[in-house]
Amino acid sequence: MTPLDRLDERLPAEVRRVVERPTPIPTLAAAAARARAAHPGFVRADIGQVVGVDPAQEILYGPPVGLPELREALAELFGRTFPGAADLDLGPANVALCTGAAQGLSLLFRCFGAGGAVGLPRAHWANYDNAVELAGGRVVPVDFFDRQGRLDAEAIERRVRGEELSALVANFPCNPTGASLDADDAQRLAAVARDTGVVLIADEVYARLRYDGRPPQSLLPYAPGHVVVVGSASKEYMLPGGRAGWVICARERLTDHVLRRLIRASTASPNVLAQRRLLDLVRADLSDLRAGLGSPRRLETLRDAMGGRRDALLEVLARHDMPPVGRPGHPPTGTIFLVAALPPWWDAGDQEFCEAAIAGGWFSAIPGSAFGLPPSARFSFGSMTMADIEALDGALSGMRAAARGLRDGP
Repeated sequence: MTPLDRLDERLPAEVRRVVERPTPIPTLAAAAARARAAHPGFVRADIGQVVGVDPAQEILYGPPVGLPELREALAELFGRTFPGAADLDLGPANVALCTGAAQGLSLLFRCFGAGGAVGLPRAHWANYDNAVELAGGRVVPVDFFDRQGRLDAEAIERRVRGEELSALVANFPCNPTGASLDADDAQRLAAVARDTGVVLIADEVYARLRYDGRPPQSLLPYAPGHVVVVGSASKEYMLPGGRAGWVICARERLTDHVLRRLIRASTASPNVLAQRRLLDLVRADLSDLRAGLGSPRRLETLRDAMGGRRDALLEVLARHDMPPVGRPGHPPTGTIFLVAALPPWWDAGDQEFCEAAIAGGWFSAIPGSAFGLPPSARFSFGSMTMADIEALDGALSGMRAAARGLRDGP
């Protein structure tokens, strides 16, 4: 049996207690909703929310795992987007909405990392560390690629077995580097999960934001008994303030039961306003896909804009001898970020580089060391207009002249 088929055995005792604890309030509320539908005169006195004072302003609680129609739409979108996903026959019960991808990841670390070791890519979002440690887990860095930039499945498997990892995070396309997987990479990484029994937490919030012309990849179709996917509306749908994320799993016991209990215990329900906005956008995507378009028009517009910015930023950085850092021999092909080496004229660390850039009024970037990649700097072309990228060229030249002046003295 796969680890997700043995879910109850894998869950920590404290999570099992929350999952198994009787829940009279939602149970009775569901029964009351059915009774109200059957009996128009039925009086509801069970829900802790204010109604009837100003109905136009009311935003009432939603279900713990999200609006049913949005769960259904996301399941269909997943099946229509990723190679092999249609064969999974996912439905609403395989989707759980959450308060951003961050909550989804945190809860999955509670389920699969508490008291154990969680593998993180060498280059990773810093909040992974916080979430793993808050869950009571231990972080283990894992190198996914060899020096030639090939996915090193053998080395990953050795790391999983040697460190006895209970979960492994795969974030592709990757924040911060923009590295992506092709179909062969995804199959080989999924094979590692099948061979070792590790739970593969696939952070795929940038899955459709790739610029190499290849189809988006999800790990779920390649190992449905081992993979749990996390997605988000923040980047692909430009709704970061809405805090709408989701978890997708081929085993609905996780999404429709375990996460239902855990989300209710932590935030009651995801943001209803954001879900409504997201539902409109997902339905528009589905309309395009059902009509036979290879990719939703909205997404194509976003991808074209981000791809153009990426190309322009790479050109500017190349003029200053700042090549991309990440997957050796591969340009950044996804996300809204890239990481660049520090310019040869800078002789201090990346923290000092980024601080000096801000202090001098030149530009802002994040030290690569914050993502496990010193010495380098991460640039977000998602937050830069084409005019900003052009201005960065001059800013780097100005910073270089200022640094030379300080070094050479009067």
